[in-house]
Amino acid sequence: MAVQLSYWFMPLLFLLAGSAGFYALKRRSAGRYVSERVSRLLVPLLFGVLVVVPPQAYYAMRFHRGYEGSYAGFLWKYFTDFSDWSEYEGGISPAHLWFILFLFLISAALVQPMLALVRRGYTPGWLRRPLPALLPVVLLTALSYLPEVGGKNIFVFAAYFMLGFLIATDDAIMDMIERWRPLFLVLAVCGGAGVLMLGGQEGLPATAVRDLACWTALPAMLGYGRRHLNGGSKALAYCNEAAFPMYVLHQTFLVAVGFYVLEHADAGTLPYVLIMTVSFALSLTTYEVVRRWGPTRFALGLGRRKTSAVVGSGSTGGTARPS
Repeated sequence: MAVQLSYWFMPLLFLLAGSAGFYALKRRSAGRYVSERVSRLLVPLLFGVLVVVPPQAYYAMRFHRGYEGSYAGFLWKYFTDFSDWSEYEGGISPAHLWFILFLFLISAALVQPMLALVRRGYTPGWLRRPLPALLPVVLLTALSYLPEVGGKNIFVFAAYFMLGFLIATDDAIMDMIERWRPLFLVLAVCGGAGVLMLGGQEGLPATAVRDLACWTALPAMLGYGRRHLNGGSKALAYCNEAAFPMYVLHQTFLVAVGFYVLEHADAGTLPYVLIMTVSFALSLTTYEVVRRWGPTRFALGLGRRKTSAVVGSGSTGGTARPS
């Protein structure tokens, strides 16, 4: 059930990244924007593939295949096996960092169209009204039938990225989203119920229901977030900076903790809570350590450490990372 209702996780990240792209391009050329994406995305991707991901593959091999060799011996196979990009097969893989790779490719591919729209001052009038704002469901459903890359549809994620960009072009769009947030929430809940009823079914109707549920869930979250979380608190500034490095780090701790917990208990609520709590604590602790040192900040896409937190569009637009 949790897996079936997690369809909006990654689209939300691409949507937020697209919104951040709008604010970034208001003050940057295409060349500067892409060069910043290299340091903020490709550097963490390389660091993650070389340092963060290998332990995931190591524990996966131990858990699924009974691997009993040393970690050093495993690393030799990991960095010389290019036969499969799945972290469960023991070969080099981006694992969960596929998101960063896709985000860089989408950002680079769409930079010129986005910059042209920014310079023209374009804003989509149809997004200012709730019913026309449901039209992207048709586009998302159509794009879902295009070829996938590594089991992921980059075209669908590019659409969510661009929709996030368009939403950011006009405050009136966010005003509409906040005003009609109950409607989007009801549609998202009904869509989620439909997803549960359909289970893992394929086909056009099931795809359309999933896309409706996902797309309406995003403005619902944006609307309620704008109403209740639209402040300049230190906590929000901290979370904004921590989000991206925590994403890079979290899955390794999740897999490692899960491996040791499931050795002793493989069912029930307690193992689930224990894995979630301990892996989150380890991710947060590691972030607290790495954010204080220049080289590790650079490796995780954080840039230079500021003496004081800057809250507002400047901090978000400058990083183009999901909040």
